[in-house]
Amino acid sequence: MTLRFVNGALLITLIVILLSGVYGIVWTLDGWMYEVHRIGSWALIALIPWKVGISWASLKRGFAFNITRGLVPIVSLLLSGLVIFVILLGLGWAWRIGPVVLWLYETVISWHWILALASIPFFLLHVWQRWPKIKQRDLLSRSGFLKLSALGAVGVVGWWLSQMWAVLRQDEDMPRSVSGSRLNGYFSGNQFPVTTGYGDGRQAVDLDSWQLSIGGAVAQPFALTYPDILSLTSSSQVATIDCTIGWYSVQRWGGLRMVDLLQLAGSQDDIQQVRIQAVSGYTKTYPMVEAKDILLATHVGGEVLNHSHGFPLRAVVPSRRGWFWVKWVEIVTAIVQ
Repeated sequence: MTLRFVNGALLITLIVILLSGVYGIVWTLDGWMYEVHRIGSWALIALIPWKVGISWASLKRGFAFNITRGLVPIVSLLLSGLVIFVILLGLGWAWRIGPVVLWLYETVISWHWILALASIPFFLLHVWQRWPKIKQRDLLSRSGFLKLSALGAVGVVGWWLSQMWAVLRQDEDMPRSVSGSRLNGYFSGNQFPVTTGYGDGRQAVDLDSWQLSIGGAVAQPFALTYPDILSLTSSSQVATIDCTIGWYSVQRWGGLRMVDLLQLAGSQDDIQQVRIQAVSGYTKTYPMVEAKDILLATHVGGEVLNHSHGFPLRAVVPSRRGWFWVKWVEIVTAIVQ
């Protein structure tokens, strides 16, 4: 393979992996995006031997006290090490090899995406200084097309074999989801893992002073006490919370639909976003197309939410990963842009 083809294919592959990876830590819809991420990763693995040869030839030219021959090679080596380590973490998690938890009480899969995000500045600097001067014939000629096809085939085969091995290695009591998370709680009420941001939820919510406020682009803003919420007609839905630290839980949630509350407040037809804020100040914003499916839950599995799971009110957001499921909800704001 030519230098330009290898570098060009690596650039395309890394962009696909990064974009699909970022998608995967935000959304749960379109599970095929996770598979694209995995196929791209195996294509990247296939390119490593050729990239090692190119890098070795470059390193043999030596270092100098400047950006081009000093800083950039060091950054490139760090980037290479990070990428390989991130791949190993992902494979270790998928194949259940090694520990579940690593440093700072973070899981292996957490470090997989944390370090992947941390590598982005190194990646951008490397591309800026080592932009592969790709020519059209490198990728779109008959030879280039055949090479890309072969690379894609290797990615698909690697993905398929890896998935088969991951299925064989999984715990039958903790089956994998499409995101790679492991089941931990199936219609179990409050008995599923707790994940909380640093400093959040240290104090119980005082129901005597707590209210749910509905405002923003609505005709009649209002507030509800906890008894008010319980007196309204509740809805129920089954939804899966999938946390980016590597677990998921399937539960039946009970509470009030977001759209019903907005209609009570006289919401405008041109609302584009909804912002949900917790007592702690933790805030997430959702486009209206997703907000229509949000449930503000008071119960899980027929049980009142406990404090750790967001009592008195938690957002259930089926389209998003768990860190978008705001706990201890206090304010809902309709937004028109």
